[in-house]
Amino acid sequence: MSFHDDTDNVHPSVNDLYLDQPCTKKELYGNESFGFGSMQGWRRSQEDSAKHLIPFDNHLWKNWSYYAIFDGHNGVQTAKNAADLLDNYLIQMFKRTETKMNDDQFDEIIKKTFIQLDKHLSHLVRDHSGSVCIASLIGPKNIFLINVGDSRAIIISKDGQVLASTKDHKPTVKKEQERIRKAGGHLTQSPGDVLRVENQLAMTRVLGDYSLDKNIIPAVPDIIQYVRDSSAAYLILACDGIWDVMDNEQVAKFVSERIPNTALDNIISQLFDQCLQKESSDNMTAYIVQLDRN
Repeated sequence: MSFHDDTDNVHPSVNDLYLDQPCTKKELYGNESFGFGSMQGWRRSQEDSAKHLIPFDNHLWKNWSYYAIFDGHNGVQTAKNAADLLDNYLIQMFKRTETKMNDDQFDEIIKKTFIQLDKHLSHLVRDHSGSVCIASLIGPKNIFLINVGDSRAIIISKDGQVLASTKDHKPTVKKEQERIRKAGGHLTQSPGDVLRVENQLAMTRVLGDYSLDKNIIPAVPDIIQYVRDSSAAYLILACDGIWDVMDNEQVAKFVSERIPNTALDNIISQLFDQCLQKESSDNMTAYIVQLDRN
């Protein structure tokens, strides 16, 4: 096999990680508002989980929508439990805040929610798994992109311009390197491998992975607030099975060129096929959300 490999943890043998042929069966769903897709690919198991809520709830947040992808590694329990729980944790935390929140307060509540969820998951998860997360809360006036790890979200215009994007939490990022060293962590790189945290993780912030010091690999998200305007046409959320082999501009161009004639879930299906051709070795999960319908 010669495909792109950015394995999340210390490398087991190739036979432990990969199938002899990729599993190309796709879970696809779409309507006029969004498309969703997931595919196992070359991996021996599908460790991604995802969830969407439209509306986010039937009360204060009825004009909001929620989308989230959880890309697991070393097992499925962290990703699955996080997908089941994160939206409930967010709603409960928002309800506790009686006064109208400003932007900084909103961000702080989201960060506290992730930290509390991560602590709770430590009592639920029985495997050695971890998970990154890319999520979005879409309101009438603002779009919030919420990122822990190396999955990614981009907002694009109808003609495929990238208007906003999250930044991956990877060991190659100088800011993350400084934070890790300050927390007492170590970065190492074996010959032929990527840079890793504690000789294990190829990302620097995660849910789970409780065998490592959570001060070094916290579940603290970065949050981007995008004020909705007429130029914002689509939101794309995807795990690193996509971003390992295509950059923001390539994905934006790929999607925007197909929008006029292709259903959103079919675009995702074609995107997965393209990533397989580009030798992506990972699970793939993605949402494409039409913003002017939310």
